[in-house]
Amino acid sequence: MKRVMLIGRFNTIFHDINNELNQHFNVQVCVDNLEMVKGMLKLNGPDLVILSLIGMDQAGGQIMSELKFNYARTPVICIGTESEQSRFTEYIRTARFRVLTRPVSNEQIVKEACELMGETYEGGTQKVLRNFSGAVDHDSQETDVDALLESIGQPAANSGRKSVLLVDDSKIQLRSLSSALASRYDVQVANSGMKALTLIGKRIPDIIFLDYEMPMCDGKMTLQMIREVDEAKDIPVVFLTGMRDKEHIKEVLELKPAGYLLKPPNLDTIFQTIEDVLAKKKQ
Repeated sequence: MKRVMLIGRFNTIFHDINNELNQHFNVQVCVDNLEMVKGMLKLNGPDLVILSLIGMDQAGGQIMSELKFNYARTPVICIGTESEQSRFTEYIRTARFRVLTRPVSNEQIVKEACELMGETYEGGTQKVLRNFSGAVDHDSQETDVDALLESIGQPAANSGRKSVLLVDDSKIQLRSLSSALASRYDVQVANSGMKALTLIGKRIPDIIFLDYEMPMCDGKMTLQMIREVDEAKDIPVVFLTGMRDKEHIKEVLELKPAGYLLKPPNLDTIFQTIEDVLAKKKQ
């Protein structure tokens, strides 16, 4: 499955674009922070980058410069009004960047993405058709596992219950804890920081439990990315980690999380922490 990286400020339009793209591609989202974008570009090696220009400031120019000079072979689509485009004319008026002027339909965005990645799109809600035959999709097994994970405790629409996002690279931990919490809360799970950002882009949780020791994008980087998102920066984040040494505990506490719990978690403590944190947030 083709990899698309969607960069921008989280808002309704961004969410809608993300939801449409996810029907056709493997999508990773990232806020418009240069260092975070650089890190995710190295980790993911996307086939296409899409920039939502809404609210972008000088960071947008820095990101475009990074794409222009260090990822010259990666196609880029910029989506914005003429006013939003005017901030970045140095870049988007070149052939290097494909520009879509808002208002633009999500279907048109998918069509442009397919064209730039050499795929065929037949319109409507149909999936993208590959332009090759007999090839093996090396991401399929991983994608199936991720889809299964993300379906655990998937929140029902307008359930009225508080929502909890669990972020941990241990799938055993995610399964056991999500099963325990699902009786009282809407639970979503992510086995990486980047998956967490994608889920946050679709629905803002009431509280996040975050592992610190994760490959590629650790808990510290994940928390920094969350706090770069205007709509998500005030979500209480509780670290749930196996780190017990004073040096690492001090490093975590400097990030000012809403809590710090050690693995293996005591379920009574988990439930009490959720209630205490949400009560404090309400006050």
